[in-house]
Amino acid sequence: MEAEPRKPAPPSPAPVQAARAALPVPVDRPALPSAKIRWLRTALAGLAILAASAAAIGLGRKADWGAPTVAVTHAVRGPAIEAVYASGVVEAIDFARFGATVAGRVTDVLVDEGAVVGKGDILARMEDRQPLARLEDARARQRMAEADIVRARTLMNKGVLSIQTLERAQQERDQAAATVALFARQLEDYTIVSPLTGVVMKRNVEPGETVAANATLFEVASTTRKRIAADVDERDIAGVRMGAKLAAHADGFPGEVFQAKVTNIRAQGDVSSRTFRVEADLPSDTKLLIGMTVDVDIVTGERGDALLVPTSAVGHEPSTGGRPGAPFVVVIDDGRARRASVVTGAIGQSKVEIRSGLAEGDLIALEASDKLKDGRSIRIAP
Repeated sequence: MEAEPRKPAPPSPAPVQAARAALPVPVDRPALPSAKIRWLRTALAGLAILAASAAAIGLGRKADWGAPTVAVTHAVRGPAIEAVYASGVVEAIDFARFGATVAGRVTDVLVDEGAVVGKGDILARMEDRQPLARLEDARARQRMAEADIVRARTLMNKGVLSIQTLERAQQERDQAAATVALFARQLEDYTIVSPLTGVVMKRNVEPGETVAANATLFEVASTTRKRIAADVDERDIAGVRMGAKLAAHADGFPGEVFQAKVTNIRAQGDVSSRTFRVEADLPSDTKLLIGMTVDVDIVTGERGDALLVPTSAVGHEPSTGGRPGAPFVVVIDDGRARRASVVTGAIGQSKVEIRSGLAEGDLIALEASDKLKDGRSIRIAP
């Protein structure tokens, strides 16, 4: 058998200690003063705080990435006027269209359009030879009847004729007088006179023309009394009341507003246009001319302390069944958008009345946009 190899003997302690003693002696580092240690700790703590703040700011900015900038406004109190719109025309209150009541040829026309005429003034004459001849014949018969009465009375006094003969002569005289009066009245129909005082607005005849009976030959209107006649849609007529304020605008007088009050509402509407006629008397010194067309706003409601927002702040949900969707505004709460359904009242060119769904002082988006969904972060424009 082979002998096992011997293991080397461990070194003795003395040589180890001697080796350690032969190593170079380390040099000790000088200790830092206590003040510098405190300053260093304070600086490190400050750096940690700055790092945490920067991280928080970075997270906040990351959360605001893509947030739209929104202009805002407040709901305020103010006057609101609710009105219905209609188109109308200025017309004369005293107005007449007329002509001859008989057919014939017009021989003379005595006035032109724009002429001022009085009631009873002659405007035109017609050919009247035949009616005049009938009148002269009737007058001759009347004279003969009166002469017969004189002779009959003389003969009766002499006893030649009876009283019955005298009475019969008197009846014939009365009939002749009635015929004279009838023909004289018919002769007047051949003279066309004005039924009122005013201005000749239209003349539809020239001398020598043959006209039919009851044809309109003249239009005369009084310019002292005028009114606005407006056609109001049947959907709005229920809100119109007698005495309601009315504001009219005419292209002929830009920038001017003409005030009036409703004086008449026709009880029956026009079936074809589905409108009701509403009339408002104008003051005597109005600038509006007869025949002018006007745009009319009739006040149906007036409130002095209504809640108002800009028109642009009110949006509408998608339409359903051809009708506009429900109105809404976008309320800003803690930097986030919240869509609020509202009930509107009077709607003007720049302001809209809010009946419910919003409180005075609420912060809302100036422009109602479909992009401002509920809960979306927004940034308020300066």
